[in-house]
Amino acid sequence: MSKMRVYVMDNGININSLKMDLIACDNPNETFDFPSWTVLIMHSEGNVLFDCAAHQDPERQQLREIMENLKMKEEDKPVNRLAQIGIKPEGIDYIVLSHMHPDHYGFIDEFPRAEIIVSDDEFTYMVKDYALRRHPFIKDFEYFIGLELNWRLIPSHVKTEKLMDGVTIYNFGKGHSYGMLGLLLELDCGNKLLVSDAIYSSENIGPPVREPGICRNRKEWRETMEYILKLAKNLNAEIWYGHDNAQFKSLIKSTEGWYE
Repeated sequence: MSKMRVYVMDNGININSLKMDLIACDNPNETFDFPSWTVLIMHSEGNVLFDCAAHQDPERQQLREIMENLKMKEEDKPVNRLAQIGIKPEGIDYIVLSHMHPDHYGFIDEFPRAEIIVSDDEFTYMVKDYALRRHPFIKDFEYFIGLELNWRLIPSHVKTEKLMDGVTIYNFGKGHSYGMLGLLLELDCGNKLLVSDAIYSSENIGPPVREPGICRNRKEWRETMEYILKLAKNLNAEIWYGHDNAQFKSLIKSTEGWYE
């Protein structure tokens, strides 16, 4: 197995967000804080970035709560977190985009050499929704299309794709969005399965299972969750959830060290 280092990069904290959006709760007004973060995989075959955090550009932003609730310092931006490690934007070879929501694709425009890998279903239906004005990310999509970024789409029938030694893309399918991608990292310290918003938090899996409020299809979300849990068990992998504050606090951050 090739040696790699995995860095967990802190990209700010979303404060006072409605808990029911991510985790079903009895009180619809209950709020909590949850992290925004990205993962860098430094590998002998190339550097990979998993997700790209949330931008705060008022010219692009149409969901004001994302910009207002996210407390991101200058040092929290992905390019600056990478600079702390000694990586320039040109040094990122791949961006694996879990899905096309603004708190995950925010800074993809800052990596000019990167091949941006995303689910074909996710890309196709989100662009279709953009063309039909059926989602609120119109300004973002107009911006990205104008940049002519280097996209690579993973078809729905391709369930796994080896990106490099010890790094495998998993096509989780639908639920939270039209198509979710994850990453399996085979490390000396143990396998890690990065699932992003396919499962927000350990609270979602229960017991009892607690479905998120923001979910495109609840039946498909549950099927995807069950698939991920079975997969993690078979792979003997620790799940890294998308927005689990307690888990995130326990992880080694890029300013402290790395996983290998």
